[in-house]
Amino acid sequence: MRPSKLISVLIILIAFGLLGCGGSPKETSLPTDPTYLALEKIGNAYIRIDPPPQKKAELVAALKSFGKPEEILKSPNDGHEFIIVYGVKLQMLKATGNEVPVVAFEKFGKDGKRYVLRGRNGITQLTDDELRDAKFPDGYKLPF
Repeated sequence: MRPSKLISVLIILIAFGLLGCGGSPKETSLPTDPTYLALEKIGNAYIRIDPPPQKKAELVAALKSFGKPEEILKSPNDGHEFIIVYGVKLQMLKATGNEVPVVAFEKFGKDGKRYVLRGRNGITQLTDDELRDAKFPDGYKLPF
């Protein structure tokens, strides 16, 4: 093979290598679950309050910029108001993963799981046992 042809083949191989194997690109989808979206709004409102909210009225005032607070605070999943853990300092939080404290969760959930908000935007589903083992502020008592 002549050197110029070899260089052309190498350039083509490198180009295909940079492009990847083809296939379809991964689709990124935004959450559409209404319970997830409600908790997201609660987290966004909660973080805006400094010091952290100590009572419902403070959170309701911050939620007004996201819609109707009475609707946001009610889980579309189980039809009950979310349980809010007041007084969780989220600004400059250094905790990660399971060490991020719970800020809100569903009263009952559905199918044995409850949607839970950790910190400002860590939304997941946990069983009752997992929720009991989750990080809460010192002295917080679960209502179940």
